Amino acid sequence: MPIVLILIAIGLFVGYINPVYTTKIVPLQSDIKQYDSTLAAAADFNTKEAQLATERNAIPADAIHRLETYLPDGVDNVQLILDLNALAAKSGVQLSNFNIRSSTNASPSIADINNQLPLQSGNKQRDSLDLTVKATGSYAAFRTFLTGLEMSLRPMDLVQMSLTDSQTGVYTYDMTLRIYWLH
Repeated sequence: MPIVLILIAIGLFVGYINPVYTTKIVPLQSDIKQYDSTLAAAADFNTKEAQLATERNAIPADAIHRLETYLPDGVDNVQLILDLNALAAKSGVQLSNFNIRSSTNASPSIADINNQLPLQSGNKQRDSLDLTVKATGSYAAFRTFLTGLEMSLRPMDLVQMSLTDSQTGVYTYDMTLRIYWLH
């Protein structure tokens, strides 16, 4: 009788317990390990998020306001053009042929140009648009204009420029400015 019970136990192990363990339980154990590591990462994320929230709350409100002014969450196209025109007038340069497009080379709609461009950039934390403009003026006036752009609080880069020569000393500059904002 003991030998029969041992054979039944071995048969039960080989026929049922081992296949169930290897086909169902072992994959579940690897899933459990993966879920445990995901939970640990989520806990780390929550800890880091709480730490960053505490640091952000420690920043004075006026500093946040200055930062939001410097890096806004959108671009007011009309105000941008008015600011550039005011800077050009002070510099002695005349601006014309404004063309605004997003940096993805897609043309914005009329509603976007009249208001603000939507913030569509995937996972990026900043976005940008390109402003193509034609400037006319002397070289000294244009240098003053570029210095004004460099010193302005609006974050932008001059990404492309071409110059049309003139015998009169008044040149035509075709420029592309890239303007940035945060999400």
